[in-house]
Amino acid sequence: MSTFKRATLTGSEELFRPTARPRVVEETPPPAPLPSLEEPEESGPRLKVPLTVDEIDLLLEAIHAAKYPERARRPLPLEKFERYDALRDKLQEHRNGG
Repeated sequence: MSTFKRATLTGSEELFRPTARPRVVEETPPPAPLPSLEEPEESGPRLKVPLTVDEIDLLLEAIHAAKYPERARRPLPLEKFERYDALRDKLQEHRNGG
C-alpha cells in the first residue's frame, strides 16, 4: 500500500465566512433613463414611411430570404416580384423626399 497522507482542512471555514456586512439601501434609486431611440446625427435624418401590414410582411420575407439564401424554395412568382418592385419604388420615393 502507498503511504498517502490526507491533508487536514483546518481553517477552511475562513474561506466561507462573509467578507462584509450586507449593504442596506435606505432610498430607492432613481429609475435608470430609458435608452434613446434617436440615432446619432451623423447617420442622417430619420424617415417615416407609412407601410401597410402586407408591405411589412413582404419586407420580413425579403429579409428572411436574404439572411438564409440556402432555404429559398424556388424562383419568385411574377406577382411577388412586382410587389417587391412597387415596395422598392415607394421606399426610394420617400428617401428622395417625395
